[in-house]
Amino acid sequence: MQKIFLKFFKIFLLLLANIGGNFAQNVCFCVTTGNCGTSTSGSTDGSNSIDIRIVAPTGTTLSPTVSPSTVFLSCQAGLSVCCLASYQCGIRYPPVAQAPQPAPGSGHTSFVLLAASDSSYQGSGVLIDHLHVLTVAHKVSSFASNGQQLKVRLGEWDASQSVEPIPAQEYFVSRIFIHPAFNSANLKNDVAILRLSNSVLLGQTPTITTACLPSAQITGQRCFVAGWGKTEFNGGTYSSISKEVDVPIVDQNTCQNQLRLTRLSSTFQLDFVSFMCAGGEAGKDACVGDGGSPLVCKVGNNWFVAGLVAWGIGCAQANVPGVYVNVVNYISWIQQTTRS
Repeated sequence: MQKIFLKFFKIFLLLLANIGGNFAQNVCFCVTTGNCGTSTSGSTDGSNSIDIRIVAPTGTTLSPTVSPSTVFLSCQAGLSVCCLASYQCGIRYPPVAQAPQPAPGSGHTSFVLLAASDSSYQGSGVLIDHLHVLTVAHKVSSFASNGQQLKVRLGEWDASQSVEPIPAQEYFVSRIFIHPAFNSANLKNDVAILRLSNSVLLGQTPTITTACLPSAQITGQRCFVAGWGKTEFNGGTYSSISKEVDVPIVDQNTCQNQLRLTRLSSTFQLDFVSFMCAGGEAGKDACVGDGGSPLVCKVGNNWFVAGLVAWGIGCAQANVPGVYVNVVNYISWIQQTTRS
């Protein structure tokens, strides 16, 4: 009897370790009984002339939400819980049974909403691991000396509602890392990392995932960007529900030539290290307030963050691409910072 007890006690400890771990958490979802086991796939530089994707002081106010908690999965009749071996970045997992289907704009669950401690909307970012959010420096530099005044919401869809089918999770920021070469005038090196006060329990809910970091430049495909920013550059309103659009990646030389036809003039030089471009289609673009929103692209079965919304000339104009932080050129800094 004692041996049996010890055996089950060891199993119990292993289960606790699996639930509490952050690097090899199980990812569970509901499937038809018997179908578990299949894989899931799912100046000349523009200073003072660019439209920075930043929210005005009169930004919208967010409603309160619940404290972070583990969401344990239960399935309706006829469905069974199926768990993958370990968590993977950039995978969109199936929704929980009986939860509403994702609406347009809520499909990419690595997107993060940034808010001040008074719940005023600040911008967006992307979750890249259990403890870090990647965003743009121009959105968070004013909080750099007091990161505790900033918080993030994970799994947010409708920011106007305090109760949602799958509750958003809220985390305060313990520290903000601004790229040492950030230039607030022309937004070169416009990248920052937020370290959360507590670890995110990945793989516990389908509304919270991480995006993968790229190892090479992503080109020649359509990607997705979403955020809670304005619907129009002149006027428009901030969105309480995240809006998502698909946009093409634009070659940097083409982008520079198109931007030279705007008020930036023919002398404008796009910094190819700091920036990449996407969009240039009428009616499809990130806009004011979307700063920090990730541009995510599917490579194989995983979603990678290729860019972060930085700046543009107006919004959603034909042949005027939006400009994004060129994430691949900051991988070394990101990795060094998150490991520090």
